[in-house]
Amino acid sequence: IRSTKTKVIEAPLPEPAEDDVKRAFNVKERDVFVKIIDTTDTVHSDQTGKYPVRSRSGYNYIMAMCHVDTAAALAEPMKNRTAKEMIRAYRALLARIRRAGFVVRKHILDNECSAELKEEIRETCKLQLVPPGSHRANIAEVTIKAFKQHFISIRAGMAADFPQSFCDMVLPQILLTLNLLRKSHSAPTVSAHAHFCGQHDYNAQPLQPIGQSAEVFIRKEERKSWGYHSRPAWYLYTSPEHYRTHMFLLKDTKTLRLSDASIVHTKNLTTPKV
Repeated sequence: IRSTKTKVIEAPLPEPAEDDVKRAFNVKERDVFVKIIDTTDTVHSDQTGKYPVRSRSGYNYIMAMCHVDTAAALAEPMKNRTAKEMIRAYRALLARIRRAGFVVRKHILDNECSAELKEEIRETCKLQLVPPGSHRANIAEVTIKAFKQHFISIRAGMAADFPQSFCDMVLPQILLTLNLLRKSHSAPTVSAHAHFCGQHDYNAQPLQPIGQSAEVFIRKEERKSWGYHSRPAWYLYTSPEHYRTHMFLLKDTKTLRLSDASIVHTKNLTTPKV
């Protein structure tokens, strides 16, 4: 319905008054201002407490990481808090940062860390531990607090029949919406997501309320002659690899389904009152 082409309207510049031109000794047409920002290339990481419900994939914990320069919040689910699982989550988060074009030179975390994870971090960047019991020195503690509050508020708005064991599936869009609300540290005029991943295209990847009931269209070759044209599902997240396509969880089979033709039931949602 909406055109995805950006309309560029070039308005003519106003003509300066003759009196202003006569008074001006040297008329400046363009001004350039330079600002130097000292980036640190530092990350903070920590683990959340045990999630109340174990996911279908076996995840119980979440490793949260904060990239200081962009203020981007990253998260990776973990099955347990063993050294092997924490190293796997650390490598996954580090790969996302490198994929975004950033280099990690310093990693700050608390003392609750295994020797294997410390050795893994030392091979990639400089390691620094915060003093015992000092939560203010680790920015990841504040990031975890903001992440958990954002997660809880989204979970409270999900459909009543949404299975909590699939909450790890909605992590991509939870992090996307959280970073869209956070502003970057080194570039406060843009969001953390824009600084870390680039501007989000709302026409190509529109956002829908997470965990809401929906109806997903079933193609003709997949349904019977007198079968229904849609199947009930729950909305999970918008696909970053497709155009206006969303990921759903089918209610009857508990399987994932990508669809570009669907209806999300959002009539029961209201604007929250302050």
